[in-house]
Amino acid sequence: MKDPSLRLERAIEVALSGGVLVSGLLLLSGLVAGSHGLLRSGVVLLMLTPVARVLVLTLGLFHERDFLFGALSLWVLAVLASGIWVSVHL
Repeated sequence: MKDPSLRLERAIEVALSGGVLVSGLLLLSGLVAGSHGLLRSGVVLLMLTPVARVLVLTLGLFHERDFLFGALSLWVLAVLASGIWVSVHL
């Protein structure tokens, strides 16, 4: 796989799949064990999975030297981070 855009798509796929898989395992473990902490962790990880996608995309775009879309993606990441910061501090 030599095409940089294909490598970036694959990295995004791995980030999304990994986030959903680990989140599902945490949720299932929480249900089986009756643990609210595991359930909460699974839900939080599931909510953060799209943030991981934007982070991987931003890094990939800058690595490919696509500075315009990298900057736009960085802006989206900053908006997501500010939303998370506000929700944590309310």
